[in-house]
Amino acid sequence: MLGAAFPALYYFGLLSKSLTLAVVGAIIAVAVAIEVLRFTNSRVARAFGAVFGLIMRDAEYRRVNATIPFLVSTFLAVLIFPKAIACVSLFYLAFGDVAAALVGGAVGRIRLAAGKTLEGTLACFGVCLAIGIFFLDWRLALAGAAAAAAAELLSRGWADNFSMPVAAGAVMWSMSYLARINLPA
Repeated sequence: MLGAAFPALYYFGLLSKSLTLAVVGAIIAVAVAIEVLRFTNSRVARAFGAVFGLIMRDAEYRRVNATIPFLVSTFLAVLIFPKAIACVSLFYLAFGDVAAALVGGAVGRIRLAAGKTLEGTLACFGVCLAIGIFFLDWRLALAGAAAAAAAELLSRGWADNFSMPVAAGAVMWSMSYLARINLPA
């Protein structure tokens, strides 16, 4: 949920595009350095596990932390997409992915791709659609929500931290251009 901080600060003008990119870029550099140290130094690995162990998935002890693809997708979304689309696509990740996990884990019964559930996918779509309609034209919100939910459904592990905002942003930006849908300033 902390992932909503960057798009919120950027969207509401508390961080400029260049400052957002600089801050996220710096955090990426630090996170990558920590990951390298974590995999090459057992003391750093133990300390990292002690500090972040409660929020890490089991697989993250053996592979790159999910924060890295999240930060990279944040950087790319802000760099490439218009402001409204970048922010909405990142809100889709911050809230839609959480909705998919919570609903899918709690009430999910109908299994789909990669162990994901229909209920989780529908929750992701619904949350993303509601967020999108708040910020964008309903057609962009609908297309972006569908792309985000599909990316979440088809991604394995933490890959959705990268694929959700990139897929949703690309679909919304393309559609805004092709259908000549104006974006908020």
